[in-house]
Amino acid sequence: MRHHDLAQHLHTHSQHLLVVVGRSGVGKDAVIGAWLRRFPAGARPHLAQRVITRERHSSEDHEPVTVADFLGMAAGGYFGFRWQAHGLHYGVRWSELAPLREGRCVVLNGSRQHLPQLREVAPQARVVEIVLPDALRAARLHGRGRETPAELGSRLSRTAPDSGADLVIDNSGPLDDTVAGLHAWWSASALAPLAPRTRQPAQP
Repeated sequence: MRHHDLAQHLHTHSQHLLVVVGRSGVGKDAVIGAWLRRFPAGARPHLAQRVITRERHSSEDHEPVTVADFLGMAAGGYFGFRWQAHGLHYGVRWSELAPLREGRCVVLNGSRQHLPQLREVAPQARVVEIVLPDALRAARLHGRGRETPAELGSRLSRTAPDSGADLVIDNSGPLDDTVAGLHAWWSASALAPLAPRTRQPAQP
């Protein structure tokens, strides 16, 4: 299918796209993974794999490429979405978004900075922002061992515009509680029109 046709399908079926955003270290991968495991295999949303100009790491399942390869793929129109953050290039292949055409939900670990561009082509996408107190976020970033000290400082100081998320959920408590809140919201809203933004209360 031509990229133009794929873009039209993305625009038409974007209500099935769930974009999870949040600052580095808030636990997006953990929340997404635990939430997807709640679904039976045949009904599980598709998790879009990202192409990233970073070496493979045990904490993340992505497709690693060089900057030159990434730019070549972008020039060839391979990506439905692409953005830059933390000195890295991120992309999502059109093939990772193909389940939208079948009415399946696609989950994307996205970027707050990229949301304005994403919403231009996927206007009905639903956005969940995961938040965490700064001290706990810093501890988690140090614990995952993926960044250099300079990269850690950059991630901790980075700011982004308000996400305008449909759901903002605090992840400072048990992971099961965060996932339960996300699942309850999704179960109520998956087939419903977009609702006003809501925020889960912070854990005591």
